[in-house]
Amino acid sequence: MSYPPAWRIDHSDAAPQLMREHPFAHLFTAHSVLGATRIPFVTDIEDGAPFRLRGHLNAQNPQAEGLDGADVLIVFSGYSTYVSPNWRIEPTRGGTYDYEEVRVRGAARIRTDIQYFRKLIDDLSALIEPQYAEVGDYPVWNTSIAPEGYVERLFPMVASFEIKIDSVEMISKLHQQFPDADRKSIADHLSRSKREGARAIAEKIRKSIQA
Repeated sequence: MSYPPAWRIDHSDAAPQLMREHPFAHLFTAHSVLGATRIPFVTDIEDGAPFRLRGHLNAQNPQAEGLDGADVLIVFSGYSTYVSPNWRIEPTRGGTYDYEEVRVRGAARIRTDIQYFRKLIDDLSALIEPQYAEVGDYPVWNTSIAPEGYVERLFPMVASFEIKIDSVEMISKLHQQFPDADRKSIADHLSRSKREGARAIAEKIRKSIQA
């Protein structure tokens, strides 16, 4: 699918930032069944660019069968919001959604070593738990805190894998095709919303106008 050039974000830090802030992504496969599962991913960075994803599935998930060597698509969804025609200066065009997402394509490889799985779980915890630090003053959970034998019992029930990244595409649809007056009006309306995603998109629209 082709998108307007204005929606494509090419600067190197934007995609990794979204992937780290929103690690709970959709894994799409078509090797055995056409399937989709939402799971958290660790994004490994090299020279400022994502080069590998790491994750795991329930071993009974149909997507796990034949996953080794399969081509996959992973979609990281950032903030999104509905935009009403009433919020533009001239409400002559229909409503739509503004959003950000990152699409990653690559080939999966199953990993069968337990140390890989242990590090994956520790890295996921280190990535995600600090995002919820306001809930309470707790240490970041890791497998060393788990009861003895817990990881060993869990390991046969999961399919750990890594994805060598072939391409990364970031889409940032922020009403770029509309006049700045419309965009400012939309941002003003969204900033009054009770929805976090709407307020976040409002701020992104304002920043893109300034840029």
